[in-house]
Amino acid sequence: MKSMHQVQDEDQNRMVEINQNFYQRLWANSKFYGPEHFNTWEVLSELSLTAPRRLEIGPGLRPRLPINGTVFVDASEIACQHLHKAGGQVHACPFESLSYAKSSFDLICLFDVIEHMANDQAVFRQLSHLLADGGSLFFSIPLHAHAWTAFDTLVGHYRRYNPNHLVTLLDHHHFTIHRSAPFGMQPKSKLMSQLGTWWLSRHYEMAMSYYNQFFFPLGLKLQKPLQFKPGLMCDDTIDEVLVICHRRPRP
Repeated sequence: MKSMHQVQDEDQNRMVEINQNFYQRLWANSKFYGPEHFNTWEVLSELSLTAPRRLEIGPGLRPRLPINGTVFVDASEIACQHLHKAGGQVHACPFESLSYAKSSFDLICLFDVIEHMANDQAVFRQLSHLLADGGSLFFSIPLHAHAWTAFDTLVGHYRRYNPNHLVTLLDHHHFTIHRSAPFGMQPKSKLMSQLGTWWLSRHYEMAMSYYNQFFFPLGLKLQKPLQFKPGLMCDDTIDEVLVICHRRPRP
């Protein structure tokens, strides 16, 4: 009979494989889009003016920070090749193996990453270690366990976040929430989400071809300006949220 630790290790290895396979296949036939294409550009380009030491984690082919002068870490070789060619400083490795001194960065970004990590406590601990006092952490995260769909399983999510738990988690690791905004392009209809998941799981190559050639470019054209509000937005209708935090000064 397997021990609890063996079962947990097997589950984690399975999730890592799901994540790696999904994104390797996604980026294999995707176009590279620079940060100026996204509705995050206005706020991030402004934050970058006072943040010369920048880190973006897991950007794939969709970086959000100015490429020149930014350190990027991504496990995808395809993504790293594109980021390096565009002028980024690239580490082709998992975030967990990234080694920098305390307070090495003034601005850290990660989009659609934390929910894919098995140990989010370790992730936020490392982010707190890497970020300088007063530095900014900019990330996206899915909310509400009750909003879980088959798509979350398909793309390798470990969890969705209860807003109160997220606030506590950030506070524990010395982050203060400054402002947040609704984010994401997941369909509001669960039926549409289920149909999309069914199509991806059974006709992946065709679904990705349509997504990369039509749906993603269309989504870029339909982007709306981000509407930030103070604190954490946690309305039940918000599926995913962008959060800007500041790292509190160390004692």
